[in-house]
Amino acid sequence: MQVTFSTNPAAAMTWLKVSPVEILPGESASIPLTLVVPSNAGKGENYVILTAGGTHYDVRFSVGVPPPRECLAAGYKPLPGTNPLVFLWLIVPVVIILAVLWVRSRLAGRL
Repeated sequence: MQVTFSTNPAAAMTWLKVSPVEILPGESASIPLTLVVPSNAGKGENYVILTAGGTHYDVRFSVGVPPPRECLAAGYKPLPGTNPLVFLWLIVPVVIILAVLWVRSRLAGRL
């Protein structure tokens, strides 16, 4: 049996890369589905309905925002990102060093 794919909206097929496959009756196959995000894609949560062999699948994904709650409920673990507090810990020592140098130069000028 030839398994083909279509999406709703149809324009989503430009984002999804999947090859048609042939599966014998009673057999199973793993079919890789690749999501290719265009460089001009806007941030947000999106979804498409993928039809494979007459069965509809709801495919949800996000671009530049947290993953959809359906993904988190299914146990998806997002890739670790940089915590914004890391930048704070990088800035604080620099500010302290600059303040110490400024105070030192002010005190040196009084002597």
